[in-house]
Amino acid sequence: MKSEVFRFLYFLLLLSCISSFVSEFHTKDKSYLYADAGISEIQNKQNDFLSSYFLFWKSLIFESGGKTDNGETVYSHIGSRFFSTLHLAIFSILFGSFFAFGFSLAATYFRSKVLYDFVSFSSNLILSTPVFIVAILLLIVFFYRLDLFPPGGYEFGNTYYVVLPGITLGSRIYARMSLYLLPEIRKEADSKYVQLLLTRSYPWSHIVGKEVFLKVLPIALILLVLDFGSLLSGAMVVEEIFFFPGVGKSLYYSIKSMDTQLLATLLMYSGILFYVLNRIGFYLQRFFSGGI
Repeated sequence: MKSEVFRFLYFLLLLSCISSFVSEFHTKDKSYLYADAGISEIQNKQNDFLSSYFLFWKSLIFESGGKTDNGETVYSHIGSRFFSTLHLAIFSILFGSFFAFGFSLAATYFRSKVLYDFVSFSSNLILSTPVFIVAILLLIVFFYRLDLFPPGGYEFGNTYYVVLPGITLGSRIYARMSLYLLPEIRKEADSKYVQLLLTRSYPWSHIVGKEVFLKVLPIALILLVLDFGSLLSGAMVVEEIFFFPGVGKSLYYSIKSMDTQLLATLLMYSGILFYVLNRIGFYLQRFFSGGI
């Protein structure tokens, strides 16, 4: 426990230095932002690194993260975007894992080479296709052609608005999970343990639905935890395409507008979140392997 605390503190120190440096370095010169307004000379206040670093920590601890360029406190801004990103992340995880487990187990249950090859091909196709192409195709089919789902936006708690961005992100979770599950499930189905169960007249449905499923579940859960961390950190491209008011869109906005306080705090938020969920995944792996 003590080593874990020190590990986190070292990580926090490094992350805060990087966040402060990157945001300050990125926002040194905002003159081009004012070019259209005919302003030729912009006075930028320059601080040395240590001054900027301590000001950054002061804003994090005592000033609710400081102020965005719009005058909103950074913490309230991130808080207002967090639930929509959480909603999107949960939908994406459920969508991707449901189809990955369903198709992978079905391919083994029915002993179908056609279904196995289809899942493998579709997974590789999805991963080789840029995410913005998937998003645009979904918009064309489900909004423009079928008029089933809105093209973007979000209403609090309304899953209707997360379907298209959720499928876009969930399809990649489906693909990654399927490429792990297919060979693992086949290996478990061909194991001597399963052969023993068959000789003792266990139903094939019980073997696939329980014995094999429980064998591959632990590592699959760890992969889902890591994916969940990535999604909670924000999906900039998808959220921008669907003008979804989440953390990813805020990160894109902070980079585009050179909003120092918002960018630095979002980098801290994303780094801490990803670190915590990675450590959770690590301890889950130790737990399932009998290390705890």
